[in-house]
Amino acid sequence: MNKRRLLSLLFGIGISALFLFLILRNVNFAELKHALKAANYWWLLPNIFFVVFAMFQRAERWKYMLRPIAEVPYRKLLAATCVGFMANNVLPLRLGEFVRAYSLSKQEPKITKSASLATIFAERMVFDLLALLLILAVILSVTPLPVDSSFKLGALLSLGIAVLGLLFATAVVFCPERAGRIISNYFFFLPSGSREKVNQIVLKFSRGLLFLKNWRQTFAVSAHTLFLWLCMGISNIFVFMAFGFDLPIYASYVLLAVVSISILIPSSPGFIGVYHGGVVWTLNFFNISHNNAVSCAIVLHAAQFIPITLMGFYYLRKEHLSLKQLEREALDEKPNQTR
Repeated sequence: MNKRRLLSLLFGIGISALFLFLILRNVNFAELKHALKAANYWWLLPNIFFVVFAMFQRAERWKYMLRPIAEVPYRKLLAATCVGFMANNVLPLRLGEFVRAYSLSKQEPKITKSASLATIFAERMVFDLLALLLILAVILSVTPLPVDSSFKLGALLSLGIAVLGLLFATAVVFCPERAGRIISNYFFFLPSGSREKVNQIVLKFSRGLLFLKNWRQTFAVSAHTLFLWLCMGISNIFVFMAFGFDLPIYASYVLLAVVSISILIPSSPGFIGVYHGGVVWTLNFFNISHNNAVSCAIVLHAAQFIPITLMGFYYLRKEHLSLKQLEREALDEKPNQTR
């Protein structure tokens, strides 16, 4: 691992450690232990069902994004999705998105790594963010939910990221040559050969965004995205019930949006600290005591981390893939993404 990657890793671990310190510094561990023991863990069964179902739904959505390039068998999409999400849980530097792309390209040669990465970029940074913000906007318009300045700032920053991502994706797919030239010009300090490589990367990247040219496929991706997040919001309700929280349904979706934005912050593998911080902040906002909020955050994180990680390792073995090799390729090609 080179110096830049090591610094990025240490920075992420430092952010996680900071969040954990802020969360745990005022915890009464006796009360935390009591809350964890008193929870009814049978309610985790429907929660885990929705967590697992979401992985199948993500693979189904991915099919529509890749359809202009090739018809990829569903089992390969599911395997790559599970391996990628597992890698985000166990590997540093948020390599899971790259591992997911490389996992698919190894199983399906028709899909290049660059095209696969483009679909993942559109999925995570555009469609997912916009769907979550749409759900949040509806909640704020129909409920008397007071929001403070930090909440508004986080929502506005996320909206800005999603809009910029959408504008970038649209420019690249509709004007790939021009977008490539403009982007490569920003790297004026590089040799002409390197700038040409940047241009070629943009052209390859644009293939993964071809679905945006077809309104039916774009609509299908949007509908699947909205359905996915509505289901994930339902999953949180069962964890609330496990701890006996008397919260309105919309609290689950507020938590979903806040946590999804929180994990965009650089952190250690598995989003430790930033995930828990998003849960605790949201539950404190709904007047859940700090100790109970921390206990819920621990269980909610584990209920997602464990099944997703197990599914990823299962498909890694089933498809005869090597996590070390996928990690090596992700680290080697993350800076340039030329293939």
